[in-house]
Amino acid sequence: MLDLDKLNAHSRLFADMLFKRWPEWLRHARFDPYEDFEKEALLVEVPRPVDGSSHGLFITTSEWEVSVGFGDSFHSRFGSSGDPDEGNFMEDALRFLTDFVNEDVVIATASEEGEWLGGWKIDRRRQDLDDVDVEPGVRLRIRSWLGNFDREDQA
Repeated sequence: MLDLDKLNAHSRLFADMLFKRWPEWLRHARFDPYEDFEKEALLVEVPRPVDGSSHGLFITTSEWEVSVGFGDSFHSRFGSSGDPDEGNFMEDALRFLTDFVNEDVVIATASEEGEWLGGWKIDRRRQDLDDVDVEPGVRLRIRSWLGNFDREDQA
């Protein structure tokens, strides 16, 4: 198991917040092997509970930001602007994770003829999934943490 005391200061701060909320995720934590600049950055890779997919949730900390990704075609960055007035980006990342794990927020990705067009978050409390428009020829894929809202649409 990862010794959190060996993480850099901002990674350790976020890890403390993250594992307080999801202690079971600690077993999926390690130093980020893809990080060349900050060797003490955190990487957490949590398999999707519905299918154990290796393309589950990933969380990284480096260069004073938190990145959260899901699947093989979505990620979002918190704290990446460098703006000191940005607010508490670590809390923002945790809020997103909570909303995603609770399935209040789902992930949508679009592709056309196998080419990735983009990925975005859909807040189910504000938008009905049946109202998501799909342009002709575009494949829309929606994924939720537990799979309860998974679907694929092709226009």
